[in-house]
Amino acid sequence: MKSWYLILLCCVWPAQEAVAACAFTSNLSSFAAETSRLVDDSSLPAPEVESVHVTRGLNGGASCDQMGFLSVKLRWPRGSGYGLDEIGFEYRLAQGTAPEGLMPPGPVVAPVSGRKTEHLFTWFDGTPAQQQALNLMLEVRAVTPDQRRGPAMLLQVPGS
Repeated sequence: MKSWYLILLCCVWPAQEAVAACAFTSNLSSFAAETSRLVDDSSLPAPEVESVHVTRGLNGGASCDQMGFLSVKLRWPRGSGYGLDEIGFEYRLAQGTAPEGLMPPGPVVAPVSGRKTEHLFTWFDGTPAQQQALNLMLEVRAVTPDQRRGPAMLLQVPGS
């Protein structure tokens, strides 16, 4: 009887551990700007959205299969007085209901390549049978180190 418990434990424990052990994290970091003190400044340009792509969770057994991924590729316009490596971006939900954990609590930054950056958001999406349709409109704004916030760029998150 003890051997059956041992066999059961050996079969069940790795499966539970795999679900909880997804080591993938977003490429986003917090940007040091106090959001309660931000002042709207229309002289700052809005970021340009190059692409928005969603990858939904799968039904597989790998540890990250049930993660959802939202990729937002941005380009920073020339002539703003700030380099892309000097600013952060604030995301707000403009329409719809975002999955828990998708929206960052404050301005974020990500690795920069010239005038381009990609923000990769993650959330627990579940299996296809558990997922809710995404129908989101987000606004993204540039945030400067001196507490200024530019105009919003609206982006539609593709639903599925």
